[in-house]
Amino acid sequence: MMLPFDTNIFPHKRGVYIVGGTIRDLMCDRTPFDCDVVVQGDPASFAKRLASRTSGRLVELGKHGQTMRRVVTKDLLFDIMPLNGATIEEDLLQRDFTINAMAVAVSSGSLIDQLGGRRDLASKKIRMVSVEVFRKDPVRLIRAYRLAAAFDFSIDADTHKVLARDANLISRTAGERVREEFFKILQCAGSHAYLLGMAHSGLLFNVFPELLALKNYRLSGARPQNLFEQTIDSYHGLEKLLDTGGQLKNVSGDLLFQDVDAARTTLLKWAILFHDIGIPTMQTLTEGGTIHVYSHTLKSAAMARKICQRLRFSRRQTDPIGLIIENHLQPFFLFWAQQKEFPFQKAFTRFFMKCRDLTPDVLLHALAKFMGKKDTQNPELKEFTDFIRTLIQNYYSVLQPRASLPLPLTGNDLINEFGLKPSGKFKFILKRIEEEHLTKQVLTRRQALKLVEELLSRQNRTS
Repeated sequence: MMLPFDTNIFPHKRGVYIVGGTIRDLMCDRTPFDCDVVVQGDPASFAKRLASRTSGRLVELGKHGQTMRRVVTKDLLFDIMPLNGATIEEDLLQRDFTINAMAVAVSSGSLIDQLGGRRDLASKKIRMVSVEVFRKDPVRLIRAYRLAAAFDFSIDADTHKVLARDANLISRTAGERVREEFFKILQCAGSHAYLLGMAHSGLLFNVFPELLALKNYRLSGARPQNLFEQTIDSYHGLEKLLDTGGQLKNVSGDLLFQDVDAARTTLLKWAILFHDIGIPTMQTLTEGGTIHVYSHTLKSAAMARKICQRLRFSRRQTDPIGLIIENHLQPFFLFWAQQKEFPFQKAFTRFFMKCRDLTPDVLLHALAKFMGKKDTQNPELKEFTDFIRTLIQNYYSVLQPRASLPLPLTGNDLINEFGLKPSGKFKFILKRIEEEHLTKQVLTRRQALKLVEELLSRQNRTS
């Protein structure tokens, strides 16, 4: 097998093996960005000498007694570990899945594949190394789906049975490890199918018990669904949108996707997965027997934030998710306002003032939710799509450029010119100045001063 580097850079070749994902990726014609190396003997000395020979940087990772050495070179990362067992064969038996349990002996170039990893790659199967694989490290439960999603593989039937049996063990895993594996699933195209697989095995509901209430919440309407199925439909709608070959890529041009990178895509998917989790807790029944759900967006956002906290999200990740969920119904309200000829531009401006840079994200979220409910040939979908496209264009051509300009009047001006002190009234006036500025109603300092005078006069009359 052709390795992605010259093995002559190694201090020695005896007892050195390239293992795991590196071999798997090479067999799948994928370029590995790191190289997993196990060394029989002293990995610390091997890593130090390798760093010296490659002019690389040596980094030690992990806890004491479980240290991995990483050598960072210009072209590749080498992760160096001691042999786990007396032989390479014993080491491979400790790994998770057969496609990750192959090795190449550097000294001879021969492939070591006692568990049939090459066969499973050919048949596109994720197969466990042993029935104890998930009990040894429960994060492997999620990794099975992550690998399946990344390679578009299926999970072997026996592996799936054991996975379902051990699904409850995921609670033993640190939140940040769950987050990282789950993020990798969301980054894959077509990941909605693997979320359904996780739901089928029960793993998804062990990771996120909050989603189980959605499965048990039946929806009325022409399509017999539960709320979880509807959520997955919305998630699938988002994936269609984000697919570069999707129909709406051409409809909306580049604007709709202008600022959507991999990290933003992941947060969008996360938000849409949890956007309705508050509904089962907010249901009320009127005397007439009608079911109502009030303020579920705020409840859903609060619950989503708790999930983020549980999985050790950063604030930079948590805040956008919460804001998207809190405001995900606003585009629908704007749509209805336009149809009923309400003062739409002011309403959209206020929406923008709430969402700021996340305005496109919330609009995408709403469009995905709409797609999940409507047939792609439904004329209402085209109408809503055109509406969202118009808002996106308005955001980039009008509101975003206007927001970058300085306001004609600031808080200091309110203090110095009108003797106002920071208060609720103070904040209200500043918001009105900004709103009028964004809608081009107030362009100069003189116009802003006049607006403040009118607002104060109005407040004095009503007080």
